[in-house]
Amino acid sequence: MSRKIWWVNHYAITPERPGGTRHFDLGTELEAQGLDVRVFACDISLSTRKRTLLRPNQNHLSKKHGQLDWTWINAAEYEANNWKRAWNMISFSKRFRRAARKLAGKDRPSVIIGSSPHLFAAKSAMIVARRRNAKFVLELRDLWPQALIDMGEMGEEHKVVKLFRSLERELYRGADAFIILAEGSRKYLLDRGVPESKIHFIPNGVHLGHFQVDETREETRKRLGFDKFTIVYTGAHGPANTLQTVVEASLILEGSGIEFVLVGDGPSKADLVSDGGNVRFMDPVSKGEIPALLQAADAGVITLQDIPAFAYGVSPNKLFDYMGAQLPVLCSIPGDMAGVVERAEAGLIAKPEDAQDLADKALALQAMSDSDRAAMGDRGRACVEENFSRQKLAEQLKDMLTSL
Repeated sequence: MSRKIWWVNHYAITPERPGGTRHFDLGTELEAQGLDVRVFACDISLSTRKRTLLRPNQNHLSKKHGQLDWTWINAAEYEANNWKRAWNMISFSKRFRRAARKLAGKDRPSVIIGSSPHLFAAKSAMIVARRRNAKFVLELRDLWPQALIDMGEMGEEHKVVKLFRSLERELYRGADAFIILAEGSRKYLLDRGVPESKIHFIPNGVHLGHFQVDETREETRKRLGFDKFTIVYTGAHGPANTLQTVVEASLILEGSGIEFVLVGDGPSKADLVSDGGNVRFMDPVSKGEIPALLQAADAGVITLQDIPAFAYGVSPNKLFDYMGAQLPVLCSIPGDMAGVVERAEAGLIAKPEDAQDLADKALALQAMSDSDRAAMGDRGRACVEENFSRQKLAEQLKDMLTSL
């Protein structure tokens, strides 16, 4: 029997790029456990929005990253969240199907995983699975279109939402199994008629073996110019991340000796920079550089909009990176993820989108003794080791895939 797995995620990356390495880490672990994995991802970087390896007229490029087969797919370039980004998503999905036709003759999969956040790639993965008589698994990362509705960007009657609702229903009917990253997504699926037996909880997490740093904390702080109580954010700068709350909190904290450092890029970054505040902005760094960056900080901050879809339907990589790096967490998101931090006693919880409360909690972290903050970080690390280790999650994923 074939043990070949294809995993399709528009935004998957390898460690030398900025972003989350869920698919690289889990794929590598699955390879070590005897499965044969190929990841399909877009060559247009989510962080830089630029083509990296492929020429403009090149459809795809396959290469090895470690032991993992990886196929980079070309797509249209874009600069902002407008129609060009939608075309980027659609063009990726079309070109994935073209690459699948080229590869399937010698590389026939038994299971194809199609991953949101956007539904076009997942739909293409389902189409290819049907053509190749493979099982189709839907990895539900973001709840589209529910997140768009909850964010107030579109209503149920909007033609885009109607399109996504139609795609959503088709994917839910066609999936042989579901991977959810947030436990709260289970009820969302059950309410839409998905059988409980098809739903498998494989959250985000950390590959603890990657948190090895060659230089000391003091050396990294000097190199990066961290000379205050440093609270770092790593990741996307988009509307959903509400980093304006951090900028506003920094103004409240002027003269306190606290500095927020926002690392990454996204469509909201230019506006955030122009708004000022006592915030330092840094360009995106590769995933491999994240452990040293976090070691040099005093705490990590995570923010999201206060909407229902983010209360029960997200599993942010950065949260587990912070905890894996033994960094106290300043958590300004609602629902399930705040519960993870609270139960682990790994940080402080601030009200979402409340700059004053975020500032107050930052001051509370600063006022703690070094030993109390270290204990907080140790508890976060222990929580990750027990519940969110990529090695353990890969074992669960293997059991689910082989059962298909």
